[in-house]
Amino acid sequence: MAILKELQRRKVVRAAAVYLVMAWLLIQVAATIAPVLALPDWFQGTVLALLGLGFPVAMVLAWSRELTPDGARPESSPASSQLARITDYSILAALATGLVWFAADRLGQKTDTRLSPLDKSVAVLPFINLNGDDATAPFTSGIHADLLTQLAQIKSVRTISRTTVLKYRDSNKTIPEIARELGVATIVEGGVQRAGDSIRVNVRLIDAAADRPLWSQVFDRDLTAASVFAIQGEIARAVVAQLQASLSPEDHRRLNAVPTQDIAALDAYFFGKSLLEKRTRESLAIAAEYFENAVALDPAFTLGWSGLADAYMLLPEYSYNIDRNMTKRRSREALLRALELDPSLPEVRSTEAWYQLTRNYDWAGAEKIFQESLASFPDNVNLLHWMSHTLSWQGKQEEGLALARRAVEVAPDSRLMRVNLAYILTDAGEFELALQIVHRVLENHPAFLGLRRNSFLHELRAGEIVRGANAFVSYTTVVGGDSMAARTIGDMFIAYASEGIIGNVTDELIRDTLLGTEDLAQVLAFVGDAEGVLAALEVAVNERSGSRSALSMKVNPAYDFVRDDPRFDALLKKVGLSGR
Repeated sequence: MAILKELQRRKVVRAAAVYLVMAWLLIQVAATIAPVLALPDWFQGTVLALLGLGFPVAMVLAWSRELTPDGARPESSPASSQLARITDYSILAALATGLVWFAADRLGQKTDTRLSPLDKSVAVLPFINLNGDDATAPFTSGIHADLLTQLAQIKSVRTISRTTVLKYRDSNKTIPEIARELGVATIVEGGVQRAGDSIRVNVRLIDAAADRPLWSQVFDRDLTAASVFAIQGEIARAVVAQLQASLSPEDHRRLNAVPTQDIAALDAYFFGKSLLEKRTRESLAIAAEYFENAVALDPAFTLGWSGLADAYMLLPEYSYNIDRNMTKRRSREALLRALELDPSLPEVRSTEAWYQLTRNYDWAGAEKIFQESLASFPDNVNLLHWMSHTLSWQGKQEEGLALARRAVEVAPDSRLMRVNLAYILTDAGEFELALQIVHRVLENHPAFLGLRRNSFLHELRAGEIVRGANAFVSYTTVVGGDSMAARTIGDMFIAYASEGIIGNVTDELIRDTLLGTEDLAQVLAFVGDAEGVLAALEVAVNERSGSRSALSMKVNPAYDFVRDDPRFDALLKKVGLSGR
C-alpha cells in the first residue's frame, strides 16, 4: 500500500494512463495512414516497438522528476497541484477522444475502407485500352498479365487467374456481382493510354461489398520499360497495403525487378505473348518472330528467351511441315540463355520442365522441376497443365486428374484448362465425361482450333467413330486442309471400325490433310495400319520434337492393337517408359 500511495503521490499512475492512451491513439493513427500512403510493411511494427521501448523510460522519469509550469523538478512545489489538475483534464480528454474513435470505428465497420484480415483476395479485371486501336491492345493486355503475375506470386494475397477474369472484359455486370461470382473482396480496374513518348495508367482498387474505392491513382510517366515495370510494382504494393497483407523479401525483390530497359523489346514480348495463347500454326510462327525481335533488341531479356523457347517447342505440335530439327535446336538455345540469365522465374522453370520431358524424355527430371515450382507457385496453371500430362502419360492417372481438376478450379473459365482436363480424362478411360466437356466447350468456343484437333481424337478413342470422322473433316477444313481428302480418311475410320478393313493413308492424303508427326501415328492407328503406326512413331520418337503421339504411347488406347509388338516395346523404352 505504501508503494501504491508513493506511486500516486509521484503521479506515476497518472503518467502511465496518459502514456497508454496516447500510445493507443498513435497506433490507431499509424494503422490508418499506412495503407493510404502505401507505407512499407515495417512502419506499423516500428511505431509499436518505439512506443513499447518508451514506456519504461516515461515511468522512470515520472518517478524521479515532477512536471511543473517551470519544467521538470526533483522536488514538489505549490504549482504542481495546478499542473496535476491540468494533467487530470488531459487524461479525461484523451480517454474521451479514444472512446469516440473506438465507437466510430465500430459503428463505421460496414463502410470502413480497411478490410478484415480474412479478405485478402483480389480480382484484376482486364484493363481498358484507352487508345482504342488494335496496335495498343497487346501492350495493354501485357501490362494486365504482368500485374496479375506479380500479384499471383505474393502468397499473402489470393488472386484470381487471368484466364478467369478475361470473360469480364466487356461485361455489363456490376462490381459487386463480379466479386460475388469470383468470391473475392476487392476488384482492381484500370485503363492504359499511350501518347507519343508518354504513358498514362489509371487504376482503382474497389471494396466490392461496399462498391466504393479503397485506393485510386493516375500514373503519368515517360514511356520507358522501366516506368512500365515501376507502375506495375507500385500498383501491386498499394493493393497489398490496402489488403493489410505482407510482402516477403523475395516479393520486394521481384517487384523491384526491371526485366528489360528496352521499350521496343517489351512491346515485341507483349505481342508474342498474345499470339502464343491462340495456339494456331500461324499465331505460333508469328509469336516466334516477335520473341526473336525482343531478344535481338535486348539479349539479356529473360522473359523474351523463355517465350521464344515456348514458341519453338509448341510449333511442331501445330505445324505439319515445320523443320523440327530447327525448332529443337532453337528452343534449346533459347532455354539455355533464359536459364543463364534467371533460372528462378516460374516462366523459365515451367519451360525447362517441359523441355526436359519433350526433348530429353527425362520424366523424373521434369517431374522434380514441376514439383519444386508448384511448391512455390501452387496455382500456376501452366505448371498444373503440363505436369498433369507428365503424370498421366506415365500411367499416374489419378495424380494427373487431380492436377488437371485443380487447374480448372484455379481458372474455371479457361477453355484450355477444360480441354486439358478432357484429355487427361480420356487417358484415364473416362470417355463419357471427357466428351461432355469437349462438346460443352465447343458450343461456347467453336473457333478454338486446339480443341477441334483434340475433339476428333477424343471421339475416336471413345469409340464414337462417325462423330470422330466428321470432327476430323471439320478440323482439317478449318485449318486450311482439303476436306475431300479428310473425308476419304474419315471413311477409312468407319470402314476399319465396322468391317475391319485396313485403310491406306497415302503420302498425298497426309500432305492434303496437313497431317504432321503430332497426329499421324494416331490417325494411322484408327485405320488399322500397324506398320504405318510403328513407322510414324519411330520418326516421332527420333525427332524428339514434343510429339504427344509418342509421349502418350503407354496409356493411349489407339495403340492397343500393336502393344504386343516388340518394336512398340522398344519405342516405349526409347522414351523412358515401360509397358502397362
